[in-house]
Amino acid sequence: MSQPPPAASAPPPSSATASASDPKAPRRSVRILRRTIAIVIVVAFSLAAAGGIIVLLGDIESETTYKVIGTTALTGAVSVAAFCGATLIGRRTQWFGIVTIGMAAVTMALSLWFLWGDPLGGPDNYDVWDFLFKTLSSFALLTAVASISALILLLVPRSWMVRIGLPITLGLLGLGTSLVLVTIWVESAWELEWLTRLNGIVWILAALGVVVVPLTSLLLRAGSKPARADRAGETSARSTQPSSSEPSSQPAPALSPSTLDRINAAARAEGITADELIDRLLTAEPRTPSADESR
Repeated sequence: MSQPPPAASAPPPSSATASASDPKAPRRSVRILRRTIAIVIVVAFSLAAAGGIIVLLGDIESETTYKVIGTTALTGAVSVAAFCGATLIGRRTQWFGIVTIGMAAVTMALSLWFLWGDPLGGPDNYDVWDFLFKTLSSFALLTAVASISALILLLVPRSWMVRIGLPITLGLLGLGTSLVLVTIWVESAWELEWLTRLNGIVWILAALGVVVVPLTSLLLRAGSKPARADRAGETSARSTQPSSSEPSSQPAPALSPSTLDRINAAARAEGITADELIDRLLTAEPRTPSADESR
């Protein structure tokens, strides 16, 4: 009697299948990327700071000393901008963080070129030099505004005040940046008095939003914690009291596996944990249904 042929062994799972079966793989890669960016920033700034200290111990009046000190300050400013962009990696607006890091790198390269080199003969070739200087000024402005916007985008809109103030602040930052770019690239714009007044008003309102919106979000979040603690205490107190209508041995209802998977997927899309997502949804203000939804 012939023996049946041996069953074919299952192929080993590919890396894509393994990563798809492991829900923590995307979050782990995001943490590794953030850690790598942080290490690069710390090493670069540490080297620049060490160079600045070394030159200050020597001839402080030399041109090289001023260049090294300028490089140290430049590295610190660009490192802060890159770190602000890195905070958005793994979140829904991570594309903005990547753009911020890219603009910080371009600003760093152009600034080092102007600081240590002589771009195309310097002011002797005025047209090209003026174009490069305007380009550097534009990238420095965009990088600074993008780093501030990246921190604002980290806010969680827990109330209607934050939901309204957040886009208004970002819009004012964008409008102010556009007005400054116009004054950089259009020489006749400096002669327009109304443009100067408008530019100042827009930036004052933008600075007000940058300060007020995060503080409002922080105060509302701090004020909601005691309420959540009181609700949790009331819930625990009710759970300890025996109920006459239901037996005490009845288990609490549990969520289905499909619901848990959907919650975990939504949390990964936001770049937060499932507990943080549930906390955000439970602490959000109730929305009044419209007339169409009530019908």
